[in-house]
Amino acid sequence: MREEISIWFFGGVLFFIYGVIVFAEGLWELSHPLASPPALSNLHAPIWWGGLMGIAGLVYTVKFWPKKHRG
Repeated sequence: MREEISIWFFGGVLFFIYGVIVFAEGLWELSHPLASPPALSNLHAPIWWGGLMGIAGLVYTVKFWPKKHRG
């Protein structure tokens, strides 16, 4: 019989992937600044949010990782 996989596992994987993408984009912004940056760009929000999303995604992925049951 097949074991069901929690939707939170897939949500965690997706959240992790999005976090990595946002974090990488934030690093790109940091190394290639705009000529006229928007207000509060010195806070580097994509780096913070990407890091937080990546960590949260890892937590959900590990917590809801599909387990093999031996019967």
